[in-house]
Amino acid sequence: MDRYQSQVDAYLKSDAVNMPDTGAILFIGSSSFRIWGDRIKDAFPNHKVFNRAFGGSHLYDVLQFFDLLVVPYRPVQIFLYEGDNDIPSGMKTQEYLQDVITFVRMVEIKLPGTEVALVSIKPSPARMKWEAQYLEANRMMRDFADTKAQVHYIDVTQSMYDQKGRLRKELFAEDMVHLNQKGYQIWQPLIAPYLSDKAKK
Repeated sequence: MDRYQSQVDAYLKSDAVNMPDTGAILFIGSSSFRIWGDRIKDAFPNHKVFNRAFGGSHLYDVLQFFDLLVVPYRPVQIFLYEGDNDIPSGMKTQEYLQDVITFVRMVEIKLPGTEVALVSIKPSPARMKWEAQYLEANRMMRDFADTKAQVHYIDVTQSMYDQKGRLRKELFAEDMVHLNQKGYQIWQPLIAPYLSDKAKK
């Protein structure tokens, strides 16, 4: 947990000055959300949204910080992006799914009525050796979401391939892992339809 403490502390310091409204939409997860930063508010201007993602994280880190970075905000909906770092660390897809199930269960217990949106794990040119596992984990998340009325699965993955089935490198930053602005412009219209009307401004 310590390696993320500075990022978490920065969020808590910000909360002490300007706590996000309850009943808003929380985005949490790893760098693909963190880099979006406060621009997420510009991407979804008609909804109350805020970002508490922290870079390099695994889903079990979000579970560890759940009581600090999720519960106090009483969000009406949570968008989760993880898995990008979990699989390359050696985690099996079934183990990752268990963390997803645990996350949803924690929401059900501590934030009853809050919806969860599971964003698919994106492939990236620098991590193609894990592509098959990412896609398998995505299928598992989709199938799990289908069993839960309050859980939605959002596929941002397919749009990142061209018509010949090749990854669109122009969507990525120089490191070929993270998204650039073009990548986020692809994600925005895929995520927008899932935003809860309960958090409309």
